[in-house]
Amino acid sequence: MNEAPGGRRRVFLTGGTGFVGGHVARRLAQRGHTVRALVRDAGSAAVLRELGFELVEGSLPDDLPDGALDGCEAVVHLVGIIRERPPQTTFERIHIQGTRRMVEGSMKSGVGKFVHMSALGADPEGTTYERTKYEAEELVRRSELPHVTFRPSVIVGEGGEFTGLLLRIVRYAPVIPVIGDGAYRLQPLDVKDVAEAFVQAAEREDLTDESFDLGGPHKLTYNRVLEIVCEELGLKRRTVSVPLSLVRPLVDLASSWRLPTPITSEELTMLLSENVIPGEGTRWREAFHIEPTPLRNVIRRLTEDDGGGA
Repeated sequence: MNEAPGGRRRVFLTGGTGFVGGHVARRLAQRGHTVRALVRDAGSAAVLRELGFELVEGSLPDDLPDGALDGCEAVVHLVGIIRERPPQTTFERIHIQGTRRMVEGSMKSGVGKFVHMSALGADPEGTTYERTKYEAEELVRRSELPHVTFRPSVIVGEGGEFTGLLLRIVRYAPVIPVIGDGAYRLQPLDVKDVAEAFVQAAEREDLTDESFDLGGPHKLTYNRVLEIVCEELGLKRRTVSVPLSLVRPLVDLASSWRLPTPITSEELTMLLSENVIPGEGTRWREAFHIEPTPLRNVIRRLTEDDGGGA
């Protein structure tokens, strides 16, 4: 087993049944850490149980059992949402109130490191998603807890919604619709690299009171992302631009009526504003000694895993 360089730790994990959380959970197990995971329903968390984790039933922000964090040396807090489902599942409740509850519990239990998932573009003047992510960051920063906050760009890999959607579209749509001109940029980031950074942050005593923007090795337009997926699948697809003047009113109307849509008004705004690290963005790579995986390699890994079939 590849053990943690600073020794094994007792880690409290939230969001362990999610996309990123599943990868972080497996990496924590590989490094030999003892993990206690907060889960909504222990019966649906078989993967975490198989990893040997202790499961604590509860949810954020209202139902964190008293003493759940006692004895834990580090917290990895991953819980977050990309879409609201009022009245219970809102950005305010999950991002701000949920993080506040975890911070308070960590301080009460004497946790020595709080590792927090935020998002690239977190901004007090941004969308509701971006604003609540920023305010959650501030709760962590203003606490007395030693902490590391990560702001990742779009995360890709096994189990990821974005990657799965791209593969389905390219495989099954003879013509691919593109919102606007497709020139807006992303910086796709391998979920395995994200998991490695989170686990290192929980382990390392030299990393404290830090924030890191995380991004992949290349800043790619959405058009280029589609090209790479097509190339790796060995398929040729034609794209068609759908004017923003048509998309925006329809998405805004559907969002206001809370109708199910492929993209919400906030997601559209964030997509068009781009999701890339300013400048070279190499600080996180140097701190964690990670050479980020190119999108092409991630897509190749995924298609090899499923046999490459359409």
